Amino acid sequence: MSKTIEAFGKYLLLERLASGGMAEVYLAKSVGAGGIGKFVAMKRILPQFSDNQEFIDMFKEEAKIVMNLQHSNVVSIFDFGIEHSQFFLVMEFVEGQNLRQTLTFMKKQAKYFSLDQIVYIAKEVATGLDHAHRCIDASTGKQLNITHRDISPQNIMLSFEGEVKIVDFGIAKAETQIEHTRSGTIKGKFGYMSPEHAEGSPVDARTDVFSLGIVLWELLAQDRLFTAQNEAATLRKIKECQIPSLRKLNPAVSPELEKIVNKALVRDKNLRYQTAEAFVRDLSRFLNTQYPDFSKQEFSKFMKSLYQDMYLENRKKLSEYAKIELPAQGEKTSITQTSTNAETPALPEPSAALPKNMQSENTQSQRIDLNKLKLNAVEAANQRQSLLRKTSGFTKSSSTRTSNTSLTSHSVVKKVPQQKPASSMGLLMMIVLGLSAGGWWYLQNQKRIERDVSGVSMDPERNGGDEIAPAQQPKANLPPKDVTLSIQSQPQGATVYIDDKPIGETPVLGHIPSGKAFRVRLVKEGYLPADSVGEMATDEGYKKSFNLMAEPPMGSITITSSNAGPNPVVYVNGQIVGRSLPLTTKILAGTPTSVKVVNPIGRTEGVEDVIVGQGQPKRVNILLNREAQIPQ
Repeated sequence: MSKTIEAFGKYLLLERLASGGMAEVYLAKSVGAGGIGKFVAMKRILPQFSDNQEFIDMFKEEAKIVMNLQHSNVVSIFDFGIEHSQFFLVMEFVEGQNLRQTLTFMKKQAKYFSLDQIVYIAKEVATGLDHAHRCIDASTGKQLNITHRDISPQNIMLSFEGEVKIVDFGIAKAETQIEHTRSGTIKGKFGYMSPEHAEGSPVDARTDVFSLGIVLWELLAQDRLFTAQNEAATLRKIKECQIPSLRKLNPAVSPELEKIVNKALVRDKNLRYQTAEAFVRDLSRFLNTQYPDFSKQEFSKFMKSLYQDMYLENRKKLSEYAKIELPAQGEKTSITQTSTNAETPALPEPSAALPKNMQSENTQSQRIDLNKLKLNAVEAANQRQSLLRKTSGFTKSSSTRTSNTSLTSHSVVKKVPQQKPASSMGLLMMIVLGLSAGGWWYLQNQKRIERDVSGVSMDPERNGGDEIAPAQQPKANLPPKDVTLSIQSQPQGATVYIDDKPIGETPVLGHIPSGKAFRVRLVKEGYLPADSVGEMATDEGYKKSFNLMAEPPMGSITITSSNAGPNPVVYVNGQIVGRSLPLTTKILAGTPTSVKVVNPIGRTEGVEDVIVGQGQPKRVNILLNREAQIPQ
């Protein structure tokens, strides 16, 4: 086995993981200070496509977008730059397989995911999408409104540790991006498009919900939803959007789960789940209610058991790769990295080997702008270095290079004519006088440097004509001002709570302090509560509309006990719902519900499974008749 394919900048390309189209993906190893590194995945454009401007723009856009995404259900991006005339993207390495590979592997063994595993996968993907849809641009503070537009089994990674991650935001679209997709251009996998996407209409977060609904339907049905002999026929099926009954194909699917899937697959996007967050809420509720003992650790055990031979082989291979060190190299093209020095992050130097259509007379314009904040930090660092040079008398070398941690300046060293040797006494006197003068010069200049950097004296003329902004004084803490508040709901008539205090029923108009975080909660009989934390009003006010979801069929139970003692703990499906009896609570109708009452003092407990009909109340008396399993 070949130990290494090639050294690529500060990365070792160890093994090709995938290759197709215009890019290839490698397992790589990054090497940091002291030889410490970690395994990463590197995607790079193939050399023959390095002059394809459209593909490069899309590649760069992927980096700009995904750099803002930091979530456990989204594959992270660590690095982006140019090396040997090739654009590259360094991503988190996920040890596992994508969902399409896993389905193919399981089909050969006549194995299938269980219902709880399927719901878990969909919930985790929806959670990652919710983060992407609400992601904030780090440089502007504005919402990016990202849509993935290519949610499919190929872009869902399942790790051996039980994690589920979304990959490949290569055709993701941010609403604020300058270059919009050309009119009529359809990107994405045809079998997983939403009707509006297939028609070439504008797409938003709801198109990702529909695509995930297709994936969920296919996992439950163990069959493809939209498939035909050619792409045109597939698109026609999507536009018609005829969804076969899941329960006819798989009787194990409950009515509640089928209802969730069908809501994600509604043709009219206005009747679909309006946010991935709402989709997550229903999937989480179903999973917690029906499978309260399910955990990520159990899914991890399943994946490791399914891929036992591959997992053990990968462990052995990674152990060998970990011992490989980066070979000694000479001068090489500078590449982008995430700097540990916030003031002077390293940026990629322009490559002389770039195609002519990507070169510019302005060297600075050749650098890759991943984040304006980085550029601002570099400008600030350059200004500080310029000031220090001009006030201390040092001159920056013309051979400054980008180092791994910061921008380094070098002093110009000049050769001086050789002098005749002086006598020992004369040489000693010269050293003493030189040290005295040098000490006086250092103290005087140090005072001037501190005075200038502090912002007391910022005269452009004294700084050689370079105007440097004075240090900003901290702003006084101004009290928050009241701004307008407007909260609506569909349907109307929901009670609105701000920080658990009722303020009226929708539509609500009022006032609220700006710049202060608060919690909003809407409650309406027959509908699920809507809850949002971390809300904040701006100087323009706060305005928000909530779409309330109809409550699923519910019944109610009143829990009592004749021997529970004082202050018992009451559990419903593993969740604590109260610490006193009698207690009345709602539960899903037609669904077995586990009720447990624990006496923490007497260390006894009682458990009973209960089923109620829709709208039906039921009284349950729990007898504590066994030793409680209470953690020490």
